[in-house]
Amino acid sequence: MTLTIISPSHAHRAYEIAAETFASLASEVSGAVCRIITDLEPIPDDSSPIVAIGTDAVNHYSAELYFKRLIDDFGIRYGTDNYRIRSQEIGGREVIFFAGGRPRAAIYAVYRYFELFCGCRYFWDGDRIPKAGLKLSEIDLYESPRFEYRGLRYFAHRSLHRFQAEHWSLDDWKQEIDWILKKRLNMFMLRIGIDDLFQRAFPDIVSYPDRDKPLPEAGAGYDDRTLFWSLEYRGELRKKLLAYAFERDLMHPEDCGTMTHWYSRTPIEFLESVKPELLSQKSSGYREQTGLVWDVRKDENLDNYFRLTDAHIREYGKPELFHTIGLAERSYSDDREENMRLKLNVYRRIAAHLAEKYPNAKLFIASWDLWMFYKPEEVQRLVAELDPNQSIILDYTSDTTRESNFTSWGVVGKFPWIFGIFSGYEPNNEIRGFYGLTNERLKLARADPMCKGLILWPELSHGDTLITEYLALNAWDSGTLPIAEVVDKFCSDRYPESLCAVMTRLWHKFMPIVQLRAWSSYQTKGFDQSDNDIFPIIIGRAPFSGDPNRFDGRFESAAKLKSNASDILRTLAKLESNDEMLRRDVCDIARTVLGRFIDFGIILSQKLYLNGGDPSEAMERTLELNRTLAGLLATHEDYSMWATLCRLRSVTDTNPDFETTLKRNAENNYCRSYIFENAQYLYVPEMEILFDEVKKAKNGSPDREAISARAAENRRRYYEIPLEKMNEIDRRGVSELLYWAAELIDGFGF
Repeated sequence: MTLTIISPSHAHRAYEIAAETFASLASEVSGAVCRIITDLEPIPDDSSPIVAIGTDAVNHYSAELYFKRLIDDFGIRYGTDNYRIRSQEIGGREVIFFAGGRPRAAIYAVYRYFELFCGCRYFWDGDRIPKAGLKLSEIDLYESPRFEYRGLRYFAHRSLHRFQAEHWSLDDWKQEIDWILKKRLNMFMLRIGIDDLFQRAFPDIVSYPDRDKPLPEAGAGYDDRTLFWSLEYRGELRKKLLAYAFERDLMHPEDCGTMTHWYSRTPIEFLESVKPELLSQKSSGYREQTGLVWDVRKDENLDNYFRLTDAHIREYGKPELFHTIGLAERSYSDDREENMRLKLNVYRRIAAHLAEKYPNAKLFIASWDLWMFYKPEEVQRLVAELDPNQSIILDYTSDTTRESNFTSWGVVGKFPWIFGIFSGYEPNNEIRGFYGLTNERLKLARADPMCKGLILWPELSHGDTLITEYLALNAWDSGTLPIAEVVDKFCSDRYPESLCAVMTRLWHKFMPIVQLRAWSSYQTKGFDQSDNDIFPIIIGRAPFSGDPNRFDGRFESAAKLKSNASDILRTLAKLESNDEMLRRDVCDIARTVLGRFIDFGIILSQKLYLNGGDPSEAMERTLELNRTLAGLLATHEDYSMWATLCRLRSVTDTNPDFETTLKRNAENNYCRSYIFENAQYLYVPEMEILFDEVKKAKNGSPDREAISARAAENRRRYYEIPLEKMNEIDRRGVSELLYWAAELIDGFGF
C-alpha cells in the first residue's frame, strides 16, 4: 500500500513530526510506503489514500476542502489538546484527517490511531508494535483530556541510570520525550541541578569549574555534587533536550524565586564576590552557607534570583509557565507567625514580579513546603490571597497519608490546583504505594472543576512502571477505573498474549504486597508504615531494644501475605521468555517481594530477641534472603552502578574520579536502594555484623560501639574496592534464586 501524507508547510514543527511519525509507524506496522508532501505541493494523481495532518487552520489542503464544503468542522476547541481522527471518501479516494487543537495534539492523534486501530502499545522501556493492516475508513474519533496539565518531574539524585535522570544522555532524553508524547502528556520539569545558570547569569563573577576536581561547594555523601560531566556539556545537553521537547510543543516550567537548595547550591565565587545577605535559619537542613537562601526582602537579592530565571529563559526555556518552591523545606524563626509572615511575603514578591514582567504566565506554587511545614489553616491563609488567574497550587503530595493534604487546604472547588502523585523518595525505587487511597483521592480531583492537572512528581524515575501507566490512563479517561481494572489493562497491554493470563493473576496477588509500603507516614492495625526503607543502615533501624509489643501489628500483614509472596516467586521462576520487558518486570516484582520480607525478618528477629526467645533461625533466614536479593540484583544491569558508570563514560568525557562520588551519592543513609554493589558489599555485611553482635549479647542491648566500628571498617573496604572488581556475586540463575527465596519466606514463623 502507498499512502500520501500531507503536512502543513507553514506551521509549527510538531505537524511535520506528526507526519514523520505516521510514516514511520505505518511502515513498521503494515509495510506501507509513505510519501510525505507539503500542503503546497501537487497531490499525486492516483487513488492512493491521503493522510492530512492538521486542521484547516494550518493545512491548506484541509482548508480548501473546508471552503468547498467537502468537509465539515472538526468540532475541537482550538488551543487545547483536543483532537479528532476522521476518515472520509473524497473524490473517489479515502482521506483520513488528524486534526488537533494545537500542534502537539496532532502528534497525540497519530500515536492514538496506531494504539486503537493497530494494537500498538507504548512504555517507557519500549513499545509493542504488532504487524497489522491500516484502518483507513469508518473512523470518527474525538478525544479530550480531563486534565489541562499532565506531566512528570525529573530529580537530581544519582546512583543508577534507569532511575536517575541526571545520568541520561541526549538519546536517552529523546526516547523519554517521545514516550511522554505517546502517553499524551504535555509537561515535564527538570530539577536535575542548576547546571550553568550562574555562569550564564553572572559571567563576570562565576567561572566554569574544572570537571575533574571537586566542586568548592560540594559537600560529603548526599551533598557531594561533584560533576561527572562538565557544566559546559550539561548546558549543551539541556539546550538540545529542551529544544527537542519544544519542537514537539511540550511545556517546561521555569524555576523562579528562591532557588537555593540541596541540588542548586550557591557557588562560593558568587558568595565571596556579591556577598548577599542570607536568611538566618532555625531548621537543620541546608544550613551550610552555600545552602542558605538569600534574603529576598532585599530587592537586589530577589533581582539576582530572577537573573538566574531570566538566564534560563534566554538560553534554554520559555516564559509560559513558572514554578516556585518559595522558602521551602525550612523554618526561619521559632515564632510561627514570624516564620509565616516571611514565607507569605516572599510568595507575594515572586507573584508580583511575574505579574509585572510576564503578565500572561501561570505560576505553580509547589506543595512540598505546604505539606511539610504548614498547618491546614496556614495553607488556607496563603490560598486566600493568591490570584486564581495567575497561581495554581501544584500539589505533588496528593497521595500523602498525613491529615494535612489538599482536602483540608481550601482548594477543592475553590482554587486552581493540580493533583500530584509523589510515589517515592530516593530510596524507594521498588514498586510501592497505597493505590487504593490514591484512587479514591483521584475521584475527588476528577470531580472538581478547579483541579487542572494530574502529575507524577517522585524523587526518582521509572521505579514503578505501573504508576506511569496509571498516570497516563487517568489523565485522559473520563472515569477513574478500579485498581483491579487498571492492573488488567496494564497486563493486557504489556505482556505477550501467551503470558498475559499468568501475569494478570500474579499482579493481582502482588498488589497487596505493593501496598504494604508508601512514601508517607501511615498507621493501620499497628503496622507502622513510616519505617518504610530496609536499606538505610539497619544498625540504627534495628536496635534490638525497647518494647517488643510495638511490632505486633506487623505480623498480621506478614502472615496474610506470606503465601502470596512465595507463590509469586515460584510463578516467576517458572516463566520462560526472552522478552526484555518481562525480564525487567520479573526482577522488579521479585526484588519488591524480597525487600518486604527481609524487613519482616528483621522485625521478627527483634521481637523474638526482646521476648527472651531464640532469634537465631529468623536472623539466619533473613540474612540468607538478603544474600539472595543481592544475587538477584546482580542478574540485571538496571541495578549495577558499574554499568551506570560505563554508560556515563560512553556519552562524553567524564570525571575520572567520579566513581568515589557516585558511591557517596548512592550509599549514604538517605539514598540507599536496590543497588547490587551496595547490597553485596554493604547491606549483607552490615546485617552479618549486627546479627553477630546480637548473638554475642544474648540478652540486653548489643554492643553498639562494636557494631558501629565494624560497620565503619566494612564501609572503608567498600570504598577501596573498584566497582569494576565488585563481582563476588551469587552465580545462580534467576529461577534458582527465586525458588530458594520462596523456601526462605515459607519458613518464617509469622
